[in-house]
Amino acid sequence: MASYPAGNGTTATGDAAYTIDIPDNAGIALFSTATPANFSLATRIDAVGSTAEGNMLYKEGAGYPALTPFSIDYAFYRSFCPGNTPVFGTALGCFPGSGGQPKDSNDNAADFVFVDTAATVAGAGKRLGAPGPENLSSPLERNSATVFVLDRTVSSSLPPNRVRDFTSDSINNSTFGTLDIRRRVQNTTGITITRLRFRIIDLNTLPAPGGFADLRARSSTAVFVFVSDPGTCFLSEGACVTTVNGTTLEQPPSQPLGGAFNSTLSAGTITLASPLFPGFSTNVRFLLGVQQPGSFRFFINVEALP
Repeated sequence: MASYPAGNGTTATGDAAYTIDIPDNAGIALFSTATPANFSLATRIDAVGSTAEGNMLYKEGAGYPALTPFSIDYAFYRSFCPGNTPVFGTALGCFPGSGGQPKDSNDNAADFVFVDTAATVAGAGKRLGAPGPENLSSPLERNSATVFVLDRTVSSSLPPNRVRDFTSDSINNSTFGTLDIRRRVQNTTGITITRLRFRIIDLNTLPAPGGFADLRARSSTAVFVFVSDPGTCFLSEGACVTTVNGTTLEQPPSQPLGGAFNSTLSAGTITLASPLFPGFSTNVRFLLGVQQPGSFRFFINVEALP
């Protein structure tokens, strides 16, 4: 946690230290009192625990599925989707306008998603993803920033907004090539942004049934693209060649199978020295390796720091 994300300068080092071990599958709770004798439902603010937790005070509902302990990089995180935890091939995932805020329905099994970097079968569902620790200095959800397709004069499914490359690159989790999604992000938050990243909140990935894609987020580099959108080309220009900046899959932990649920992609060109001022835009690309072709969905949260 102290080194995530590596090389960024703003890591997720804990704001406070907790040295007592929490046993596997045990529940934890947050109370409005520091007096143990007063721990009760009346003073409980929130709780999360597994089905193996016997004390109902330390979980909500029946609890999340108990895990078989493994030495893996895993996490339970709150879903950003209104339905149940993401299920491939169904309509239970996110949809436009549905995501953004962590879900809290007072049912741990429905609210929390289990992910790990190797899609391990550990008892809570096989789902590729990554821990994405945050602290008080981490970027905040800023979906108030406006995300446009790179060129609004053509369909979002066509180049230069979306490019399908069928060149196989199995070493980089792209056996069936890549899907390259380009967007223009305009700072409509009213504040100057000095750090910009994107958190994957829904994606068709490993494991994927037949007919549905298996996509893996990858780091990418800048490309030059011809567009006809005046908003992208700036005012009077009718067409131009513009730079679409790459994004970096944030690590550690190492994600050898690629990024997926809860992984973050940073826009490294936005820094303290090179901020994104209110009203200004930056072009970014999201490169997804295709391990299995098929129907797909891909939703992100915009996260930023002033």
